Amino acid sequence: MQLKIEVPKEFKVLFDLDNDLRYIVLYGGRASGKSTSVALSLLILGMNKKLRILCTREVQNSIADSVHKLLADLISKYKLNTWEVQKDIVRNKQTGSEIFFKGLHNNSQSIKSIEGIDIVWVEEAQSVSADSINTLVPTIRKAGSRLIWTFNRLTENDPVWELIVKRADNRTFVQKINSDAIESLLSKEIIEEREKMRIDNPEMFDHVWLGEPMTAKTGSVFGKQFAQARSEGRITKVPYDASTGVYTAWDLGIGDSTVIWFFQVVGREIHFIDHYEGSNEDLGHYISYIQNKPYQYTTHFLPHDSKARELQTGMTRVEFFNNHGIYNIEVLRPTNFSLGQDDIDLVARPKFSLCWFDEEKCQRGLECLRAYHYEYDDKNKLLKNKPEHDWSSHSSSAFIYALMAKTEQLDVKLKVKFKSYTPKVFRKTKDNWG
Repeated sequence: MQLKIEVPKEFKVLFDLDNDLRYIVLYGGRASGKSTSVALSLLILGMNKKLRILCTREVQNSIADSVHKLLADLISKYKLNTWEVQKDIVRNKQTGSEIFFKGLHNNSQSIKSIEGIDIVWVEEAQSVSADSINTLVPTIRKAGSRLIWTFNRLTENDPVWELIVKRADNRTFVQKINSDAIESLLSKEIIEEREKMRIDNPEMFDHVWLGEPMTAKTGSVFGKQFAQARSEGRITKVPYDASTGVYTAWDLGIGDSTVIWFFQVVGREIHFIDHYEGSNEDLGHYISYIQNKPYQYTTHFLPHDSKARELQTGMTRVEFFNNHGIYNIEVLRPTNFSLGQDDIDLVARPKFSLCWFDEEKCQRGLECLRAYHYEYDDKNKLLKNKPEHDWSSHSSSAFIYALMAKTEQLDVKLKVKFKSYTPKVFRKTKDNWG
């Protein structure tokens, strides 16, 4: 039986294992065929030769976060019957090839223990941290092994751009691919959506469809403030000052990531000295983590829902902390994401200029702030006033909580000036008043 599968010529490089490439970088906008083409190449190569293939991304809380379903759908669509789809692995019954899935963040020991990998596919590589890249790359050391990076750029300084693309050598293939390269394969609906955005929102069009970095006008929440902090040297080495207390600000996840920012108030400055993000751990893990740090804590700031009782334990998060010997807790008010009057505009952005960050210990948190962005409403073709809930939102929410605490609990006053305005038509002038 002979199968006929057509793949755009732009992706031909994926199907050649003899070209001595270490890195294949494919980036660009929406609907350019990157993910489908990479997935097909892995399946076809694995049908002809025994390969160990790792599909990875920055955060994978469950197999549903991975490309497992995409591979399963392609196997079904093209009747690639030698592949067997299991719960968390895809295996070829004929060649013995295996495709498995792992997240990179907080998984360094598991990644370092991987042996004999032939191909790594790093999906959504714009979200992968520098630390994860520096852990992954030296782990993939089998002769002839390669790493495939697919992404749509988030910002000018995405770690994959800085560490892989800008350092490209003769064993690196870099290709920008947009939807126009596979125009004949696109549905009428996708083309209409693309062309409508081209007219209605050209700046968003550049990011979504042409793979250009995100800007403030295309949804970056802290892009301007982050760039200013970098240019002013406020992202640097920020040591712990033992003469003053440490505050923590938390974003507590349920079946999701939990984040802790550690910060100190030094004069008018806010020094973020440490950061931690984890997932699939109970609350006791995070309490033990902060207790094992060398810091003397002043207050732990928790989000507003920490006073709600949990069905499983019958106690609140605050009570759980208290039962573990932590009493210096403040619960913040609910955040308010109302357009023009939200905590981002009134608290976080104004206070960002006071923030200093330890570049090494806060690396993950900084990358989340860099990538934090507003949702895009595809139906109405505009940015929503609510940030996207994705990998970057947990650390960014906890950061906003920290600045809320800095403003409201730590005696920093917001100065609001009120002014009365008289309509021009009623103003007294020599011409119309006697």
